[in-house]
Amino acid sequence: MITRLAETAAPAEVAAIIEEINGALPQLTELVAAAADWTRARLTIDDPDHNPVFETWTRLAGAHALLEDVREQLEFAEDGVAACPAVRTDPKHHRMVNVLRTGELLADVMGSGPEQAAPARDRVSRETLRQQAAGATSPHTGPIPAATPMRSASPHAAPAPPRTSRSR
Repeated sequence: MITRLAETAAPAEVAAIIEEINGALPQLTELVAAAADWTRARLTIDDPDHNPVFETWTRLAGAHALLEDVREQLEFAEDGVAACPAVRTDPKHHRMVNVLRTGELLADVMGSGPEQAAPARDRVSRETLRQQAAGATSPHTGPIPAATPMRSASPHAAPAPPRTSRSR
């Protein structure tokens, strides 16, 4: 699918790919909901200041809500993509909009040959570059700590976990 999403792809083809992706989201959303329900069945409120099970449920409930939002956003995007012109515009119009993936990220997914043959220290620097590229295009810009600790939440708090960027 990723290789079909080249900049030269026809709008109808890109819209079809988005529709295909969106078709898989209900099952993923249900799997996350089932995991949250599984966690909920193991919940105790003995210590309201330290409750890792509730924190886990909160994260899963937040992921479930985000997946619902993703589905809705992709529905709108599918219609918008289908209405896009097939002809590429002048690159000067692209300067104000960030690229969301790089060649290194695509190579991670596609498994390029030269990357696999690179020495370990070379792979580490490429991994660092990949993470920097992902962070630079994230809507949540700014420094992100290496390990974000889970916050303690009260049982009455809304399930809204903090968003963090993740490498793929």
